Amino acid sequence: MSRYRGPRFKKIRRLGALPGLTSKKPRSASDLRNQSRSGKRSQYRIRLEEKQKLRFHYGLTERQLLRYVRIAGKAN
Repeated sequence: MSRYRGPRFKKIRRLGALPGLTSKKPRSASDLRNQSRSGKRSQYRIRLEEKQKLRFHYGLTERQLLRYVRIAGKAN
């Protein structure tokens, strides 16, 4: 299984706590710089962020995640 090799802490700051990536504690909310820039979250953005949380937490690629979703859909 391939691993995410990019900047981990950027992902943690963007998506929230991801126990699979690090054991360090995230920064406090008042310490973040671009906090006021994010506006209203669309449904697309919410779904995309949840999908990315799954991917980075479990260390999956996009293709592996789609495969698991298809298998789970057939099981129901």
